[in-house]
Amino acid sequence: MYHAIMRKKTQSVFSALNNGNYELIFANLAPKFQHWFIGNHALSGLRTSPSVTRAWYERLYRIFPNIHFDLRNIIVQGTLWDTTVTVEWNDNYILLNGAQRSNLGVHIIHFKWAKADSVRIYCDTKLLLENLAIQAQGGIEEATLAPLIG
Repeated sequence: MYHAIMRKKTQSVFSALNNGNYELIFANLAPKFQHWFIGNHALSGLRTSPSVTRAWYERLYRIFPNIHFDLRNIIVQGTLWDTTVTVEWNDNYILLNGAQRSNLGVHIIHFKWAKADSVRIYCDTKLLLENLAIQAQGGIEEATLAPLIG
């Protein structure tokens, strides 16, 4: 039963993200957490504070304003006090040059007592770097900035 609840909770968070609403993320974060994205680019790095993590989501939606996640698989393992949720997804977005793009990725989220204390995001960073460059060429300078860390 608990695994089904966590699966539904995960679907709800991604559904909110698809509507540009990242506030549900913060309702589900533990007081001490890590939010990490693989690579070395404008979206990479480690965040541990709500304000920097909020700035990261704001940046994500400024760079890719029409991003949409299609969930392919959600795996929930563990107990209430030690749960790992793995989410396999495809994202889709239209770049400023008109190209329709999609990337594959995985979120690995660790929960303690139903609050996320670790969010790790992995995707095809080569493709992401190409897409960030296209957005920068189209005028979104933020796509070239250093990662938000802190």
